[in-house]
Amino acid sequence: NEEAEEPDFTNYTKIQFKLTFQGYRQYVAYTYIGFNVVGFVVNTWVMYVIAPLLIAPSKVPKSILFYILSLCIADLLIMFAMLLLIIELVMGTWTFSSAACTAYLAVDAMNKFIAPIIVFLISRACYQTVCLDKNASERAAGLRYAIVQVVAALVFVCFLLWPVFAYAQVYTFYLNPNNTTMEVTVMHKCSFLPPAEVEFWFNLIACVTSYAIPLFGIIYWYVSVPFFLKRRAIRSLVNNNSMDAAMRKVITTVIILAGIYVVCWSPYWFNMFAHRFWSFVNLEKRTFVIVSYLIHLLPYISCSAYPLIFTVMNRGIRVAHAKVVLDHKRKFKYMTGEARNTISNATSALRSQFPSKVASRGSFLEVSQDGSVRKASSMLSISRCKVDSTLGSKISMSSENEKPQVRVNGIISPPPQQTRSPESLSADADSGESETLL
Repeated sequence: NEEAEEPDFTNYTKIQFKLTFQGYRQYVAYTYIGFNVVGFVVNTWVMYVIAPLLIAPSKVPKSILFYILSLCIADLLIMFAMLLLIIELVMGTWTFSSAACTAYLAVDAMNKFIAPIIVFLISRACYQTVCLDKNASERAAGLRYAIVQVVAALVFVCFLLWPVFAYAQVYTFYLNPNNTTMEVTVMHKCSFLPPAEVEFWFNLIACVTSYAIPLFGIIYWYVSVPFFLKRRAIRSLVNNNSMDAAMRKVITTVIILAGIYVVCWSPYWFNMFAHRFWSFVNLEKRTFVIVSYLIHLLPYISCSAYPLIFTVMNRGIRVAHAKVVLDHKRKFKYMTGEARNTISNATSALRSQFPSKVASRGSFLEVSQDGSVRKASSMLSISRCKVDSTLGSKISMSSENEKPQVRVNGIISPPPQQTRSPESLSADADSGESETLL
């Protein structure tokens, strides 16, 4: 039916749909904008902390650092895709191309997989580096091992996302056709609407691989660490207080990660499978739209929460970053000190070569017919010197046989014949000669 109606509007003047930015859409859009800004700031800050540690010596395993950095890059990509959603929310219609629609939906769907899988890999790496033997621990802490794991996860996720590339498109809706003026309002929506069977299996596989399995892995790997530490404490002479503190820290990390995971992702997946049953719930259309937008916002919130948790709660990362910052400050201080010494040495060399009374910055010299030099203006002078009542002071040549060798403002000016010591300059000042400072 819709395909039969479309040709009816081919000769119509199409007016782009415009929706007034007001009401609940304002508050929903401002909420999305606020979390988008927070996501950019948090992930950029975490990258600033983590990136230098990949090439600097630190006790934190390079694999975990690479996992966190990969998580930040993925989150920033999702934040950029979120901007397209915000623009659609403000405008009320999709204003971009079909390719942009496919890219947005692919990145949005990738958010369902990448963040949970990387959190799963981090928890597994923590377990391996603490609880396994030396060879397995060193392999799990290596950067090459982490790169292989992330690349394999990306290939797996891209394979699972084939329905998005196949069925994502921009749908066109025709509103309020006017047969008299031959005008119709056009609204575009970027949507992923596969066949019902494809949608069901895609959501089911995505829920299992990106929600159930990562949640089980996060809890299992992190909970296994304190039990291992407890068994090792019993067999060794480790201080019980320090061991209890380490166990409390691990348990706190598990509770926070699992809590954020459940809060941010459970409503999303419940809505994905239960949206067909929302018609049986007595909700206003506006309330239903607001609830749907807020549920869709929760996974974006997790994009800001996970990198911040892994960075702030890891004392090794904080200590290593502070050491890198201190080293950079020392290097910068050393470089600035070397630059000051170089400038000072160059200035001293110039003063030794031209020890005569040189005009200060902001002044220039004029050469008269008799070979004397007159200063036209000066920004700095010594008050105890006697200044000529005209424009400046004259510097006479000690010998007429010496030819001028210095060019000042395009005019050849005679340099002094011999080097003068500070004592002679002081004596000249006391005797009434004029002097300017460099």
